[in-house]
Amino acid sequence: MFFQNAYKGENEWWKWLLVPFLAFMGYLFGQIPLAIGIIYYSAKNKLGEQYTQDELEELLNRLDFQALGMDANLALFLMLLMFVCMAATLILFVKVFHKRDWKSLITPFERIDWAKIRFAFFLWGGFSIALEAVSYFSDPSVYTLTFEPMRFLPLLVIVLLLMPIQTTTEELLFRGYLMQGIGRLAGNKIVPLIITSILFGLMHIMNPEVKEFGLGIMMTYYITVGAFLGLLTIMDDSLELAIGVHAATNMFSALFVSYEGGALQTDAIFRTEVVNVGLMLPVFMVVATLFFIICWRKYRWEGWSKLMEPVVPPPPPPLPSTEAVSV
Repeated sequence: MFFQNAYKGENEWWKWLLVPFLAFMGYLFGQIPLAIGIIYYSAKNKLGEQYTQDELEELLNRLDFQALGMDANLALFLMLLMFVCMAATLILFVKVFHKRDWKSLITPFERIDWAKIRFAFFLWGGFSIALEAVSYFSDPSVYTLTFEPMRFLPLLVIVLLLMPIQTTTEELLFRGYLMQGIGRLAGNKIVPLIITSILFGLMHIMNPEVKEFGLGIMMTYYITVGAFLGLLTIMDDSLELAIGVHAATNMFSALFVSYEGGALQTDAIFRTEVVNVGLMLPVFMVVATLFFIICWRKYRWEGWSKLMEPVVPPPPPPLPSTEAVSV
């Protein structure tokens, strides 16, 4: 049913290319406030006298806006603003060009199942906290308590208000719009799962973690995460579980533990200088498998055959009855 939403509304081929392009343009437009902030703080703090051009570019590539003199909360706000613009653009042009409700990118039903989003968010968030607690008690020396209430409270507000928009925007684009469109074109669910997972990985290729920890391991990680979220979407026939997991992942990272080389340089509660990249992927796969099994049982998924089902147009509505009406 989820993939059949791709047959709703108007679906000329060029619209499937134009809408993602316009969403990306919205993302670029949303970068203008951040660019203005970078220029302002660079000039205010005379960074051109302190750093060479290459050093400034390195700071920007690492998303280390604090080194430019910009407040970490302001920098996070401006970064998340890009996704607000992207979300607004995507939702607007899905309506304008496809004549579809944006909720059709999430569910085949009339209403979004918020209970599923909450379940995924708290279950995945619980797993994240438990794993971090194990890591902390295994070696507390690599953690530094950096909690400052007057800096954490604004961070909390920004994360609660804007980060779900950022993560949901990525889900709407990759596991919603693109997965449905590619599924319609390919006539199956495997091809869109593979393509959107790769595209999701490529979207993160400029993240500072890639340079910090290596292209191979980080791209493998990002593509695996994309595949996991895609599988959740296909098996559940909706996007709610993926939305909840993605939101929990990024919000946990922003609020609880930051680390050198991470994309989210925030005033989190803790900061760690040691990230075991070698364990990151296998631990994720174990937790993802456990999460998958819990969801399989809770929502009584049919089985792996759902992954192999073809993507076909929905059946036509029944013809009106021609029987004579007795008076």
